Amino acid sequence: MRKAILICLLASVTLILCGFTVVGHRGDPLQAPEETFQSIDLAIANGANYVELDIHESQDGVLVVQHDDTITRMTGAAFPIGTTPFATLHAYHTKNGEPVHSLAEVFDHYRDSPVKFLIETKVVKGDPHPDAEAKLAALITQNNLQKRVMFHSFSLTSLKRLQQLLPTVPRLFIVGSLKRITFAVFPYVSGINVSSDLVTPALVSTLHAAHQKVYVWDEMAENRAKWRWLVNLNIDGVVTNYPGLAHEFQLMKRDTASRAVDRQATNTSSQTLPVYANPYTQDPTKTTLAPGASFTVAEQVTTASGTYYQMSQNRFVPAAALTLAPQAGWAQSLIGRTVWAHGQGLRLAVHPAPRATSGTAGWLTTNSAARIDAVCVRHATTWVHVTAGWVPLSQLLLPVAQVPHPLNTRTLPGPLQVALCLTPGNVLLSPAVL
Repeated sequence: MRKAILICLLASVTLILCGFTVVGHRGDPLQAPEETFQSIDLAIANGANYVELDIHESQDGVLVVQHDDTITRMTGAAFPIGTTPFATLHAYHTKNGEPVHSLAEVFDHYRDSPVKFLIETKVVKGDPHPDAEAKLAALITQNNLQKRVMFHSFSLTSLKRLQQLLPTVPRLFIVGSLKRITFAVFPYVSGINVSSDLVTPALVSTLHAAHQKVYVWDEMAENRAKWRWLVNLNIDGVVTNYPGLAHEFQLMKRDTASRAVDRQATNTSSQTLPVYANPYTQDPTKTTLAPGASFTVAEQVTTASGTYYQMSQNRFVPAAALTLAPQAGWAQSLIGRTVWAHGQGLRLAVHPAPRATSGTAGWLTTNSAARIDAVCVRHATTWVHVTAGWVPLSQLLLPVAQVPHPLNTRTLPGPLQVALCLTPGNVLLSPAVL
């Protein structure tokens, strides 16, 4: 029964395809020294769509790929990047034997590959090189990488410069405080890269309404539990230290679709239904939905495993045994009723899901009895679940005495039965001697 509930796909309109971009933060920094070729390669191999790089200017004006404003943490050498010639910086190596790279080296190394980059401009107080953006734009243009890069920065001033230099390249404003998100920012950026501690469904919706992409970054502490929550948000991308884990959830969400519903749904089955933290991993919560219980659906999400209705934040119910108002009342009245198979031949096909294209799960012998334990209204067809699987209600016979009221029926002589209609008020009469 539960398996049957999980595989139902209900009708949906105005569906929005879901999915997000995975950006490897400094490559794959937990698997290899950050911002090295090895780290970049591992991030891409583990499913990242982009690799994030940080840049500073050396004393002699070379754009250096390094997160900190010194190379101390990565090489052990105490050299500030802004006051050291690049030749000196380049002579020192990270733990995997790679030297400190310039951005020109990185672009040259990946010239003939499809690797894409999210580049952060690092603006350090007192930095004597305000022309970093111009040099960055020149390198991108020289290497014809305009369609393979994005920018992000904590500095709105830096993003404004980049907007003037390369207006078609997306720009993300990094924020660690909601106070930094204002309408004055939006004309200069394509999106907001917000801390995972701040992001909420309401914030995502508000930024999307303002035509801003929403990316999320985390303080190097993502885990599977956080992702079970994060995957429910309609974000556009994530900058992550765990590109492999992010890619796993990206695949779960990639081919799904969602739409707003705002209608009452009722559990039209004889079983208590599980409530999941999200519709992708199907991790059960402590909450369940009792037979006959109702809730207001916030959103419908259709995944590879079926369709789910969202009852609240991080609470999703399999939709196969849920019926939306106003059909829920008469659908609920069918639960527990005995029906008889009414096939054209000696048997009637039963399906693994409430749609004819789902294949055949088994057979009901014509005139054999079965008990309804769930109802699914899909498009213009009412499907019911019996022990063997799903079958259209129009192919079953229900005793006249059991037909829910009000339905259009007519008096039939003798021990004749009536097949229940597709919708209330429209009965299809198919008499058969039982």
